Amino acid sequence: MKKRILLALAAGVTVTGAVAASAASLGGITSTSLGADDTVVASCDTDGIGAGYTTVYESTTTAYNTTAVNLTGVDAACDKLAYSVTLADITDASLNTTTGTLTVDASGNATITLSKPVAAEAVEHLSAVISG
Repeated sequence: MKKRILLALAAGVTVTGAVAASAASLGGITSTSLGADDTVVASCDTDGIGAGYTTVYESTTTAYNTTAVNLTGVDAACDKLAYSVTLADITDASLNTTTGTLTVDASGNATITLSKPVAAEAVEHLSAVISG
């Protein structure tokens, strides 16, 4: 299942000194299951944030649903900040938008449980905003 994800992170109402970077590593992502075209990383995290999914097999539809977005490499400064995550299809139509307050664990990981499951095969883009 090849997916392309757009991960856009913007922090703060008054962002100073935004830094352009790639999601999982500086210099771009080449994986066919996770990628980034553009990433803006501002004050709460300056070295990029990785993203992945939790998927669950649904026997009644015989398909996989995406139930969560898993962020990695999140700086502790992002803990307790507001977030908005949107999953979109190939036409950039929103499939789900989930908002809340980010909880970053000691390892720099954060799991965002989606407000409703989304058919995994439909997910083509991920946009995330962390602000505060």
